[in-house]
Amino acid sequence: MSRRAMLYGIAALGLLLTACPKAEDTIVHTAKGKSKTAAQIDSDPLALLPGGAITVGVLDASALFASQFGDKLLEASRRRAPVPESAGFEPKRDLTKVYFGVYSMQGADVAGVALGRFDPKKIEAAADGTQKTPQGVPVTKSTYAGRSLYTADSVGFTILTSRTALFGNSTGIRRSLDRISEGTAKRELPPWASKILNQTGAPFAFGSNLKENPIPNALRSKLPFLDGVETLGVVGNFAPPGVNLAGTLVYPDEESAKTGAGKVGETRAMLEGYAPFLALLGIPQPVRKLEADAVGREGHFVAGIDAVAISAILARLDDLVGALPKSSPSGASQ
Repeated sequence: MSRRAMLYGIAALGLLLTACPKAEDTIVHTAKGKSKTAAQIDSDPLALLPGGAITVGVLDASALFASQFGDKLLEASRRRAPVPESAGFEPKRDLTKVYFGVYSMQGADVAGVALGRFDPKKIEAAADGTQKTPQGVPVTKSTYAGRSLYTADSVGFTILTSRTALFGNSTGIRRSLDRISEGTAKRELPPWASKILNQTGAPFAFGSNLKENPIPNALRSKLPFLDGVETLGVVGNFAPPGVNLAGTLVYPDEESAKTGAGKVGETRAMLEGYAPFLALLGIPQPVRKLEADAVGREGHFVAGIDAVAISAILARLDDLVGALPKSSPSGASQ
């Protein structure tokens, strides 16, 4: 799996964080001489996300861990997250909601905000610079903008209050911390992103602005229905068969929308062609349903993904990741 894909997954799952209960309020002194209490930081988590995101998402972590594959996901996240076991953080118990933004198509800079219960003192004692993740990756402690930043293989987190933490890759986290320290932490989300992140009634949602940030040719060749897409919006839940998605793809014109809807069907046939290979790995066909139609400039699709297949993939995640080539680390995006 490429580093970009790993960061996308980590961002969406929000499992990069640490410990539990109560901590004292903290004061953030900004460059403008103002200050923010923990209560002010907690009151508007979306203000912590930098502007300019090309993809945003929101996830109800409680619903995710209560899903049919929640326990398998928990095991996989514990192996890969930059959180020492001694920190005592229990995602299923302590993590409630996650927001994230992605800031580069070519090299996935990610910044996210996690809500839950965090104990900064306990985390600091655990991540003292000598700890390692369960996979043996050292957890490095550094200081940036007056905050303790913990990273493992460029993915990390920092605790802001007893209820709010930042996570992502190093560049993404530092962009968020700069906003806090400079006194510019206010909402800078375009309307399409606000609509996605304020989604209610669904355990998760994500969307992308692809008109101003065209997708790479390599991805477009594998998912041809994305060719020409201007915006993408998806909502979903964890009801049977495992994950259900309902999405809208906005194209430049009606003809493109009809073509895109047809290519969704072609994509399902392509995915079914992988079934024999997956069966050799003990993984059933993941896609149980994938249908699309066009209405005006919009392509609408629904998809159902099998929970048993997701669990099997998570159980083999380390083997699958090790078998795929890695891309080079992303450059810093501004």
